[in-house]
Amino acid sequence: MPAIEIIDVVKEYGDVKALQGLTLTVDEGKVFGFCGPNGAGKSTTIKILVGLVYPTSGTAKVLGIDAVENGVEARAHIGYLPEQYGMPGWDTPRKFLKYIGILSGLSRDGLDEKIEKMAKEIGFTEYLDRRIKGLSKGNKQKVGIAQAFLHEPKVILFDEPTTGLDPIGRNEVLAAMKAYAKQGNTVLFSTHILTDVEKICDEVCILYKGKMIEDGTPGELRQKHGARDLDEVFLKVAQHE
Repeated sequence: MPAIEIIDVVKEYGDVKALQGLTLTVDEGKVFGFCGPNGAGKSTTIKILVGLVYPTSGTAKVLGIDAVENGVEARAHIGYLPEQYGMPGWDTPRKFLKYIGILSGLSRDGLDEKIEKMAKEIGFTEYLDRRIKGLSKGNKQKVGIAQAFLHEPKVILFDEPTTGLDPIGRNEVLAAMKAYAKQGNTVLFSTHILTDVEKICDEVCILYKGKMIEDGTPGELRQKHGARDLDEVFLKVAQHE
């Protein structure tokens, strides 16, 4: 069973078609790169999967569950980091993550240890008890990433997760994403940083004006277009659209 299945999805905002019959499948245990320029439809697709936006037509499923008709059931299996993520500045990451964990149905027993482990993996242990409003953009991003992992969902959807991270932070987050998929979970992330995609993605698709114009493994796409890297692939396919 696919972890994510999107079938002929159209999303219209008035006269604007954000998605034009998008169809794609993401298998379980994969890291899937969702690429494309601004306005390609990446964030809209992710918002449909988490129930923040309804498609004009078509079907979106998570683990075989219809994300529109049975959104509450589908969301129980999803971790999500939006592109813009707000947190209470007066709180500390530890308190905030405890709150998120309890809301997600986690037991209070062992929650501190779970948060400590997550902070160590992603690299913000020393900031756990500082006020969020005083953290750098990169460390705030790490806290947002941690809350998506915290309840151990089968599917994680990240919208530009490495934005604002320094090279060390990016590597820590990318390694955590790859390790999570190796446990049989699925990670889909949108990004403009194609070097991140090449580092960890099993498969990638390129969206352009609401349509998927390429998909495959990074190696397949490089070979198909005679390109040195995915940046070159992207420039070649986008220029022909």
